[in-house]
Amino acid sequence: MKKLILLVLAFASFTVANAQSDWIKLGVHAGSPLGDASDTSSLVLGVDLKYQFLNTKSYAIGISTGYSNYFGKVEYEDFGIIPLAGLFRFYPTKHFFLGGDLGYGFVTNGDYGDNGFYYRPEMGYHNDKWNIYGFYQGISSGSFSPSSVGIGISYNIIRS
Repeated sequence: MKKLILLVLAFASFTVANAQSDWIKLGVHAGSPLGDASDTSSLVLGVDLKYQFLNTKSYAIGISTGYSNYFGKVEYEDFGIIPLAGLFRFYPTKHFFLGGDLGYGFVTNGDYGDNGFYYRPEMGYHNDKWNIYGFYQGISSGSFSPSSVGIGISYNIIRS
């Protein structure tokens, strides 16, 4: 895990040094649990924080974190996921993007399993102020691998 965190920080440092413009994105998302999580949860709500460096006209990279709360069904407790991930975006047109976040996900309630590899492919629309997107997110771990599908919206704070 330490190697992954160091890799993400090194990647972000290199990117900051070569960035043409960067954005901070603050957002919220809602979704439906899938797979292992659908047995114990009924709803996913969360917040996103992304720092995106735009290096070219069609590609962007950065770092991503946030929190997704999986609301437990009546007989189960809530649990959450906190990702620490690198992000990649491809912009085939001015307002459409495809991308993904890859990194490490921390599960906040240890009763639900181990931390593990985090992944979140996204597809959506964006302009200078807003992003609206659909996503699939999950963690691959040993005994319990929660995942969800949903929609999100984020506000872009343009820094430079």
